[in-house]
This record gives sequence, structure tokens and C-alpha cells, in this order.
Amino acid sequence: MCLVEIGNMVMTTRSPLSNALHQAANHAVPSLFQIDGCGSVSVYPEQRCYVTDIQNWDAAYQSHPEQITIKSVAWGQPPSGALPLMELQWRAAYHCVLQNQQSEVEVNDLIRLRSWPNLTRLPLELVAPVTQICALLWRKPAVGFLIPRVLDADATQVRALLEVLQGFGHIKVSRTVLGPQPATSPDAGEDSLGAGDSQGGYMAQPAGTLVGKLWRRLVGH
Repeated sequence: MCLVEIGNMVMTTRSPLSNALHQAANHAVPSLFQIDGCGSVSVYPEQRCYVTDIQNWDAAYQSHPEQITIKSVAWGQPPSGALPLMELQWRAAYHCVLQNQQSEVEVNDLIRLRSWPNLTRLPLELVAPVTQICALLWRKPAVGFLIPRVLDADATQVRALLEVLQGFGHIKVSRTVLGPQPATSPDAGEDSLGAGDSQGGYMAQPAGTLVGKLWRRLVGH
């Protein structure tokens, strides 16, 4: 359990670190999170930013609840160099999905890109995989199980990021009914990315745009 100090009262919560950070960011609760052996996080929800000295986030999220202390603090103005709160929300949501090992995005779902997230507001460690997924979906809608195959990426990470992208409204997930899938090569998978796509063709974008350049770099063209 996590220790939560509010005024002079100490209470316990069963929320993991990811849920606690998410709640602090979304419910305007200025908080100080101290994780033994990892560092601390100061959340300034009103100013939409946070400050941290944590270097190893994986270790922080794997910490036992007894190692985590949460204090409600009346913060003043954040120091210079504070980071955007959206970055913390993305990281918390991602680790929450990984810990729960559950996802509303099924392997046979047809996934379309609605919008690109602001890549400057993402945690540094998620910028590359999120960019790859969005660039692939920008090119054409894809069936869920093909995305990690085409990108040669970890399926667990891809599924977690799809769940987060859906939660933030950046993708649209449509249920499809598909039979057993034969083993396919990455090239074959890329050819069938848009199976069930009624729109057909690729999303038109000027070749000289930033997104276009990112896509060509990712696919090696």
C-alpha cells in the first residue's frame, strides 16, 4: 500500500504509482511523490507541469508500494525547467496498461489514425515507438496484430501504446471479425495492412511535410 499524507492525517491507498500520478495530474491535487531508491516527483496540476529527479522510470514503476510516499503539498510557482504535465500523464497511462496487462484494443481490430499526438509532450522513451505507430497508421489503417509485425516491434509495448493512443483520442478502433490468421512475412503483412478498409488508398499528405519525411525515414525510403 502507498502512504498518503494529507495535513496531519496519514492514510493508505492501494493505487499503484501509475494510478496515483494519473489522479494527481487530473484532479488538481498538488503532490510530492517520493520513491525510495529512485527519486521524487513534484506535481503542479494548476500550472500543468511537474519536476522530477528520477532517471530510471521502469524501476520507479516497479517499486513496492511500501517504497512510495505521497504528500499533498501547497506548492507555489514551479521552478524553471519544469516539464509539461502531459508527459507525465502519458508515462503514467502507459505503465498502468503494462501493469494491468489488459487492453480494450483487440488483435483483430481495425485501427485508424485520427490525429497525431504532440510529440514534444511525450516522454522521451516513447517518442520513437509512438512515431513509428502513428506513421504506419497515417499511411493506411491497420489490423492490430499486423502492426508489431510490420514494425518489427515488441507486441506488448505496441498494444499498450495503442491503448494509450485510444485513451487520448488519437486513434479509432473498429471491431472486425476475422478468421484464423496464417503466418505471414513482414512484407506480406505490410501489403495487407488495410484489410477491411472501406476507404481504400493512403491518406493523402504532401511529400515534403514533416510527417512524410518521418515516414520515409522509418520505412527506409
